[in-house]
Order: sequence, then C-alpha cells, then structure tokens
Amino acid sequence: MKKNLLTFLFILFFFSFNCFAGNSELFTYDREEIESTFKQLNELENYVKINDGVTLSNLRAANNQLIANLLLGDPFSTDIFFEEPPLGIPSFWWGCCIGVWGVAIVYFVTEDRDEVKQAFKGCVIGTLVGVVLYFGFYVWILGNAALWY
Repeated sequence: MKKNLLTFLFILFFFSFNCFAGNSELFTYDREEIESTFKQLNELENYVKINDGVTLSNLRAANNQLIANLLLGDPFSTDIFFEEPPLGIPSFWWGCCIGVWGVAIVYFVTEDRDEVKQAFKGCVIGTLVGVVLYFGFYVWILGNAALWY
C-alpha cells in the first residue's frame, strides 16, 4: 500500500511540472521587427540630441514622421494594470492558491470589483478543497491505524 501511494505521489509530482513544458512559442520573437523599432528609436534620439529642447509634445503637435510609427505610451498611465490580471495570473487562482492574501493582492493591484469577486470565489473554493483534503487524510490515517497495530 505504501509503495503504491509513493508511486502515485511521484507520478503526480512529475506530471505537475511536465504540464508547463509546452509553451515554447512564448519565447520566440521577430528579430527584424525589433531591429527596425530600435532603428526608429535611434533616429528619434539623434533628432532630439541635435535639436535641443525638443519634447514629445512638440513632436506630436508638429505631426513629425519620426514618431508616426512608434507606440509611445504615457509612462505615468495606470492603464497597464487594468489590461490583464496581476502578473498574468487569473484572479481566481490568486484567491485559490494564496487565499485571503491573494484576494488582497488582486484588490490593491486591479481595484476592479469583478476581479476581486473572482479572487474571492477562488479563495472560497480553495479553502473548501483544503478542508476536504485535510479531513479526508485524517480519516484515512485513522482508518489505517488499526492495520499498524
């Protein structure tokens, strides 16, 4: 029985890490696109160095071609937090895996009521699963205690 349990736990442990190995497309990139973007940024940098006192607002007002194809966002914008969940992890899993702390993280980072609800649902479900597993393991130990004596 112990050997079967250890084998099952080993297989479960092995497959839990194996499921993350299939995301190789996340690490591919287009080198030519990156080089062309940096070339445009270098041209813009040289223009700013030559023309002292030029700002981004001046370039936008003049409709300059150097910034026409560049995606320049506001560095002080908080919109980046609302585009995707914290660290790219869905809010449900923040609540399910970390519990109340996960709900707090989602609340303070996103400040979105729907995301906090998802994190709270994950917290409740994670807690229920933990309680069921705890008591199931406890019953399993007590049930097998008679076999040890």
